[in-house]
Amino acid sequence: MRLALALVVGLAGVVNACDPVHGNAVDALGPEVNGVNQGPLHRSGQPCLECHDGTFGNPPRFTVAGTIFENADSLTPAAGAAVTLRSSDGSPAFTKVTNSAGNFYLSAGEYQPVYPMLVTVTYQGTEAKMDSPIGRAGSCATCHTDPAGTTSAGHVYIPDGGVTP
Repeated sequence: MRLALALVVGLAGVVNACDPVHGNAVDALGPEVNGVNQGPLHRSGQPCLECHDGTFGNPPRFTVAGTIFENADSLTPAAGAAVTLRSSDGSPAFTKVTNSAGNFYLSAGEYQPVYPMLVTVTYQGTEAKMDSPIGRAGSCATCHTDPAGTTSAGHVYIPDGGVTP
């Protein structure tokens, strides 16, 4: 196991050296949170596809992934939120439910989005539709970063009354 980990870390270093922009983006994510192991519950609110790009098959490639939070003022995960994605090609909508960390993710075998894509999130009876279609990025946190400001609406959350964030 240690040898496999050393190989993955070493290969990641080679890829980062070959693609410094990608390497810098991955490095900017920082270390894992203490006490949260790598896996479905880690790195809430971060751009998942920075690492889950399928470069080596592990971590696996995701096509769409993100984190939903309960509100704009905290990072309390919206566990059990239903994220519905609609591709522009008219294919059937696909819904994925968030885990206990508020994370959801879809593999290439589950869903291949055709952009632009529309998103609706339903949580505890409240529905929120994203105002604009997603045009390019499968990671919610590519655009939805904290703090909210002129370049971002902030993290993805369920607003009171279902108003779109």
